[in-house]
Amino acid sequence: MGGGQSTANLSDAKATAEIARLKNELAAAQAQVTDLTAQLGPAASASASVSDGSHRAAGPKGQRATTAMGKDASDVEAKFKRATRVDGAVRRDEVSAEANKGEYARKVVDKPESVRKLLRSIVSNGPLWDNLGDDERTHCIDAFYPVTAKSGETVIRQGDKGENFYVLEAGSCKVTVTHGKGPEVQYGTLGSGNSFGELALLYNTPRAATITASATASLWVLDRGTYRAICRHFKSQRAKRYVEFLGNVTQLKGLSKRELSTLAEAMEEETFSKGDVIIRQGEVGDYFYILVDGKVDVQKDGDKVDTLESGKWFGEKALMSEEKRAATCMAASDSVKVLSIARASFVEMLGALEELIKRVAPEEEVADLAAAEKSHKYGKDIAMGDLEIGRTLGCGAFGRVKLVKHKQSGDLFALKCLTKSEIVKNNLQDHVVNERAVMLALDHPTILKLHNSYKDDTYIYFLLELCLGGELFTFLRKAGRFNEKAGRFYASTVVLAFEKMHSKSIIYRDLKPENLILDAQGFLKVVDFGLAKVCTDRTWTLCGTPDYLAPEIILSKGHDRAVDYWALGVLVYEMCAGFVPFYSDDPMEVYQLILAGDLKFPSHFSRACMDLCTKLLTQNQSKRLGNMKAGVKDIIKHKWFSGFDWDGLVGRKLKPPIAPSLKSKGDASNFDDYPEETSRPAACPEWDPAF
Repeated sequence: MGGGQSTANLSDAKATAEIARLKNELAAAQAQVTDLTAQLGPAASASASVSDGSHRAAGPKGQRATTAMGKDASDVEAKFKRATRVDGAVRRDEVSAEANKGEYARKVVDKPESVRKLLRSIVSNGPLWDNLGDDERTHCIDAFYPVTAKSGETVIRQGDKGENFYVLEAGSCKVTVTHGKGPEVQYGTLGSGNSFGELALLYNTPRAATITASATASLWVLDRGTYRAICRHFKSQRAKRYVEFLGNVTQLKGLSKRELSTLAEAMEEETFSKGDVIIRQGEVGDYFYILVDGKVDVQKDGDKVDTLESGKWFGEKALMSEEKRAATCMAASDSVKVLSIARASFVEMLGALEELIKRVAPEEEVADLAAAEKSHKYGKDIAMGDLEIGRTLGCGAFGRVKLVKHKQSGDLFALKCLTKSEIVKNNLQDHVVNERAVMLALDHPTILKLHNSYKDDTYIYFLLELCLGGELFTFLRKAGRFNEKAGRFYASTVVLAFEKMHSKSIIYRDLKPENLILDAQGFLKVVDFGLAKVCTDRTWTLCGTPDYLAPEIILSKGHDRAVDYWALGVLVYEMCAGFVPFYSDDPMEVYQLILAGDLKFPSHFSRACMDLCTKLLTQNQSKRLGNMKAGVKDIIKHKWFSGFDWDGLVGRKLKPPIAPSLKSKGDASNFDDYPEETSRPAACPEWDPAF
C-alpha cells in the first residue's frame, strides 16, 4: 500500500483516529450544550462563549468560528446541520440537489473587468472549483448576476433553504446565529472580497446562519441550478467525446457502452509541448494513447510518415504485449493533450484485449420498472382504512415510519408516511416515484419488501415489511465499534444486496448504518430507497449523505454503481472504527478530506480490513474494487471475507452477532421514542402520482 494509506506510521494513524473519535463525542456534547444554553437564556449564551486565544468567537455546533478580520463566510454560513441528536448519537440526513433537465443554455451577464477578476479569484480555489476547467470557470463567471442589499436588509436567513452563492464586491455584512429559543448572537463581519453560501451550490440544505447587510452591500450571485448545469454540460460533453474516441478504435469494438465509459474514466489526461517525444521508436511499450487536442507527428527511422489529429490513437499494440515501439510520436503543436492507460490497468479493469476482441459486446440486464408493477409477488390486498395506526418507529426529513396492524388478520407492518408538500417543496417527486418502482423490482432476502402503497392529499404511504430488531446505527453507537467478525457479517449482507441491485442496473446511493435495519432474528435488511434509480450509464444528480459521498459525486463528474462500493468502504471503516474515515463538523472540510484521500487506520484494524477499505475507497471510480472486470465478485473473493459462509447468510443459517430482545411480535422497544405529530401538514392535492 502506498501514499497516505501505509501502516508504516501507526502512531500517526492512531492519533488521527483518536482525534476523529473525540470529534464525534464533542459534536454530541456540543449539541447538549446548545440545548441547555437555549433553555437557560441570554446569560448562559454569553457565559458559554469561550475564546481560543485567537480572537475568534465561539461558533455554533457544526460550525467553525469566524473573526471580523475578513474570513470567508463560507466557513461560517455554509456548514451542514449534521442531523438530529437522539440519546447522544447524531443521525445523518441525506442531501439531494434537483435533477438538471433540458438543454444547457449559457447565461452571460455583463460586468466590469475588475469584477471578473474578483470572481475569478473566488472560483479558482476550493473543492467546488478545483476540478473545473477554464471554460467552466469562465461560464460560471459569466453567469454571476448583481444584487444590492440595503443596510439592515437580510441576504440569507438561518433555517431557510439555500440556493445561491454570494460574493461581496463592496459594503459589509454581519453574520449572526440563533441557538434554539435563545437570542441572536453575532459571530463576525464580512467585507469586500468575501464570499458565503458555497454549500448551497451542492444541495438545498437549510442555512446555518443569518447574514445581514450592515452597510449597503454590492453582491454577485450564482445559483445552484446554473452551477450544476455548467458542471454537467462540460463534463458530460467531455465524457461523451472520450467515449466516441474510444469507440472508433478497431481493437475496442468488442466493449460495451458501459465498459467504454469505464475505460474513458480510467484514462489519464497528459499534456505535452511542441517537440516533446510521447513514445520513442525501439522502446518497450506499456501505454496506449488517444489524441484529444493538438497534432502529433509520427516518425520512422527519423522520417516523418504521418500527422495525427484529434480522435486518432497510437500505441495500441501495448495493450496486448510488451512489443517494441515501431515509430516515434512527437508533439507537433504548441500544446497537445492525450489520454493514456497502461496495459496492466486495462487488463485489471476489463481483461485481456485478445479475449475482448473475439467476443460480442455484452448486454446488461436493466430492471423493467413498468413490468415490475404487474409481476410483484409480495403485494398485499390491504386497504388503507383497514390499518390500525400505532407508534412512530422513526422520523426523517420528509415524514415518519409508523407501526401498523391489519385489523382483520392482526398482521403487523411498517407504514412509511411521506409528506407531499415537503417533497414538492424540495423538488423530490421523482425520488419518491423511483423509490416505489425500485422496491417493486427487487426481490432478495437482504432487501426490505414493499407490500402496498397509498396516497391522499397530504401523504404518500408505503406499506412495508416490518423489522423490529432496530437500526444498526443504534447498536453501533451503543457499542462504540464492532469487532471485524461482526462487521464482516453486516457488510456481507450489503454486498449481496448490491449484487442484486447492480445486476438490474439499479444504484442505491444512500448506504449508512441508519438505513440498515435488523429483523426479529437479527438479520440485516437494506431499507430506504429514496435515492435509488435505474442507471445504465452515468447520472448527475448530487445526492447521498455527506460522510458517505464518493469523490465523483462531489466533483459533479457523473457517477454510476461505483459510488455504492465507495460507500461500502466507508461503512466497513465506520463499523470497525466507530467513526467515519473522513470526519469534520464542517461538510466542506469533509469534502476536502474525501478528495485528498489521505486514508489512515486505527492500530486494531487487520491488514485484510485495511486492504479492503483502501481498495473500496479508491479515488478513481474505474479502478475501485467492485467496479472492475469481475464486478462484485472481486469483493466477495477478497481476503477479508475468506471463509465466510455466503450461502449460510442467504439461507439464514448463521448466528447473527446481535440478537434483538423482543417481548412480543409488536414490541418496538428497539427503536427510539419519538414525539407523535400533533397536527396534520398542509395538503398538496396538485401532486398526484400515478399509482
